[in-house]
Amino acid sequence: MNLKNPSLLLTSMLSTVTRFAGVGLNFAVAIVLTRTLPMSEAGMVFMLMTLVTGVSLFSRLGVEQWIVRDVARVQENNSAEQGVYLRDAYRMVLLSSGAFILGWLVFIPVMQHWLFDDAIRLLPLLLASSGILFFNLVMLNSAFLKAVRHTSHSILVQNSLPAIAYMLLLLLFWLVYRQEQNYLLLYTVSLALAGLASFHWLRPWLHTLHPAVTTRFRIREVLRQSLPLAPVSFFSFLMLWADTLLTGLLLKNADVALFTVAARLSFVSLFFLGALDATIYPRLLAIHQHKPEAVRRFFWQSTGLVAGILGGVTLLLLALGNTLLTVFKPEYVQAGTALAILLVAQLARALSLTFSFMFIIQSQVRYLNIMLMGALVVNVIANLVLIPRYGIEGAASSTLIANLLMTGGVIGLFFRNHLLSTPGKLS
Repeated sequence: MNLKNPSLLLTSMLSTVTRFAGVGLNFAVAIVLTRTLPMSEAGMVFMLMTLVTGVSLFSRLGVEQWIVRDVARVQENNSAEQGVYLRDAYRMVLLSSGAFILGWLVFIPVMQHWLFDDAIRLLPLLLASSGILFFNLVMLNSAFLKAVRHTSHSILVQNSLPAIAYMLLLLLFWLVYRQEQNYLLLYTVSLALAGLASFHWLRPWLHTLHPAVTTRFRIREVLRQSLPLAPVSFFSFLMLWADTLLTGLLLKNADVALFTVAARLSFVSLFFLGALDATIYPRLLAIHQHKPEAVRRFFWQSTGLVAGILGGVTLLLLALGNTLLTVFKPEYVQAGTALAILLVAQLARALSLTFSFMFIIQSQVRYLNIMLMGALVVNVIANLVLIPRYGIEGAASSTLIANLLMTGGVIGLFFRNHLLSTPGKLS
C-alpha cells in the first residue's frame, strides 16, 4: 500500500481512532461532573457548554466551511497561499466574535433567569462570554488542519484539547472546584487554554502570517463566500442547541442534565460520522477538481461506508444504552427512552452526509440551506408541542422528526437534480 496515498478505509479508521480518544476524554469529563455534582448543577454546566459552543458557531458565520472548501483546493506544498486564507479567516472571526460577545453581555439577565432558573451566579456567566473567542480559535484551527489533510491533528484539536484542559483544571482544583460554582469558571479557563494550545499544530503556517502582506480577502468577500455555507455547519448543532435550550426553558435544570447526557451518548455515533466527514470531504473535493470521472465511484463507496459504520454503531449503542447511562449515575437511566430515540435520529441524519457534500460541490447550496432551515423550523415547532407533554422524550422525538425530514428531502432532491451527472463547479 502506498502510505503517501492511503485508502479511504485506512484513513477513516485512523481518524476514528483519533476521534475516539477525544470522545473518551469528553465522556470522562462528563462522568466526573455527573458523579460529583447534584443533577441540577450538572445541568447548569451542560447548559453553559451548549450556550458557548452554540453562540460560537453562529459567530463564525460559516468561515470554517469556507476554509475547508477553498484551502483543500490549494496545492498541498503551497503553505504561503494556505496561510493567506488562515490569516483572513482569523481577521473575520476576531471581529465577528467580538460582536457576539457584546450580544452575550446584553442578554445575560435573560439567560440567567430563563435558562438557569436564577441559580447561576453572575460572574461565571459574565466571564463565559470570552469562551466564544477561544472556542472559535479551536474550531478554526481544527478546520484549517482538516483542509490541509492533517486529519488526526484536526480531530485532536477539536475534540481533545478542550476536554484535556478542563480535566486537568478539575484535577488541579479538585478540593475547591465544587465550591462557589468554580466548575463553571474552570470551564471558561479550559477554553482559553485550549484555544492558545491549538496554535501549536499550525506552526508551519504561522510564519506566513506577516503583517506587511496585503490582505487578499476583505471582510465583505469572506462573508460573501462563507455565509451561504453557514447553514451546513449550523444544522447539526442547531438541532441539539434548540432541543437543549427549549428543554431548559420549559423544564428544569435537572431535565437539562438528563437530556444532555442522552444527547452526548447519541453523539458517539456522530463522532464516527465526523471522522468520515474529515476523511471523505477533502478527498471528494480533490477528486471532483482533478479527476471528475472518478467521482461517481468514490461517492457510492463513501456512502456505503457511512451507512455500514453508522448502522453498526447505532445497533451497538442501542443494546448498551442503559448500561452506559448507569456509568454517569444510576439516576440517569431514566433518560433511556430519549437516548434510543436520539440514536435513531442521528443515524437518519448520518445517511445524508455524502449527498449533502454534492450540493456544495455542485454549487447548489441554496437548495441544501432551504431543506436545513425547513427541518430546523419543524424541530423548534415540534419541541414546543412535544416537550410540555412528553418531557425530554418529546425533545428527542423532535430531533428524529426533523432529521427524517431533512435526510428524505436531501436524498430526493439529489436524485431529482442528477447531481452525480451534472458537471458543476465549486461555488
